[in-house]
Amino acid sequence: MQRASEDDETTPLSGDRPFFTAVMCKTHVQKPYLLIIPTHFQRRLPARRAAVVLRCRGSSWIMSYCGDTKLKRLDQGWEHFAVHNRLQVGDACVFELVSGYAGDGGKREVVLEVQVLRRGGLPEPEDLATKGDTADEAIIILD
Repeated sequence: MQRASEDDETTPLSGDRPFFTAVMCKTHVQKPYLLIIPTHFQRRLPARRAAVVLRCRGSSWIMSYCGDTKLKRLDQGWEHFAVHNRLQVGDACVFELVSGYAGDGGKREVVLEVQVLRRGGLPEPEDLATKGDTADEAIIILD
């Protein structure tokens, strides 16, 4: 069986646009409120500071993309998105590149469509440390 490379990724949102996913951790949903862009996706974004528009559920947020720093990230404005969408540790977001930078040096607006996937009823990772000691506290792994 051949594994798909990162270049072969297609999004579950549209089926034909590049995307990346991020599982929310504390730095995403609490101070300093920033989101590091995965290395494989960075080449699709400008190597400079730029405005990025995130669209989610009919709303839009404008934020700052820092493409000229060692850690390429969304920072200014990310807090508003995270708070408004009540993101929590363990939630996941799928970011689909709708329009923007295509490597041609153009200054087109970067737009990412975002799908929020809630963590659901999964236990906090620290809660798992006490599970499994007895049959009443069993850990069930589903395939």
